[in-house]
Amino acid sequence: MQNYNVVFMGTSKFAVPILEGLLESSVNIQAVFSAPPKLANRGMKQTLSPVAKCAEEYQLPVEYPASLKDPEIINKINELNPDIIFVIAYGYILPKAIIDIPKLGCFNLHGSLLPKYRGAAPIQRSIIAGDKITGISFIQVDEGLDTGDIVLDAELPIKAEDTYQDLEKNLSQLGKTLLPQFFTKLSTNKIPQDNSEATYAHKIDKKEAKIDWNDNAQLINQKIRALNPNPGAWFEMAGKRIKVMSSKVIEMSGNAGEILNEEFIIACGENALQPTTLKKEGKGLITLAEFLKGNKVTTGTKL
Repeated sequence: MQNYNVVFMGTSKFAVPILEGLLESSVNIQAVFSAPPKLANRGMKQTLSPVAKCAEEYQLPVEYPASLKDPEIINKINELNPDIIFVIAYGYILPKAIIDIPKLGCFNLHGSLLPKYRGAAPIQRSIIAGDKITGISFIQVDEGLDTGDIVLDAELPIKAEDTYQDLEKNLSQLGKTLLPQFFTKLSTNKIPQDNSEATYAHKIDKKEAKIDWNDNAQLINQKIRALNPNPGAWFEMAGKRIKVMSSKVIEMSGNAGEILNEEFIIACGENALQPTTLKKEGKGLITLAEFLKGNKVTTGTKL
């Protein structure tokens, strides 16, 4: 691996292992760009992004631009004259003026086997779809949405119990492991994506988090896993919103949304579902046994 000069752009946890992998290599990280800190604790304290926290731990210079179209930001990157820009789970679309700066190009790590699941939520959408295999793609960034040529990709099985949080971690770690291969392949021919095979992973809408008991139990289970930890799939009981963080499918039937027994098995459009861990509003994670101790569950009640 050569001593490339690298600018790193990222925000979420998905990007952190790649930043760590680059720091463990021989590349020179010139600067890190991340989303501006968020205000927490009623606006009294600023919270840094996971990438910014990692960068500060390694004493890397961090920039928090409100816009990448700002001429000052573009000039700053021009002055750095990087060989490569990595942009991973950053939250901002790069303008052409920045895409054109690095000598070797801008590169992205995407959480799917492109061209499948282009867009904002590839990991969640693959779980919701019930896919058995997913993967990662290192691509060269162009002006389209995840449309660039593929440098390297790799498959990863989706386990039956994988949540979004699990799969995000496993995919980003896979990306870190493959960094040496990525740098080796930089000088080889990249593979154009087949646009006729493209699908889109649209951003998760909070409305999707409400459980529809008319869906089949397997689909509901997949949604619960895909929305764990955030925003969390939920239903209402006794006027209170309750999130289901894990569940299991049960071969029972009844009217959709009906509580079938005191073990809190709930009928769905097909089969039934039993929550196994839950979260009440403003409370921590609890097991089903703990939930049943503090909540009356009446057979025949419709949720």
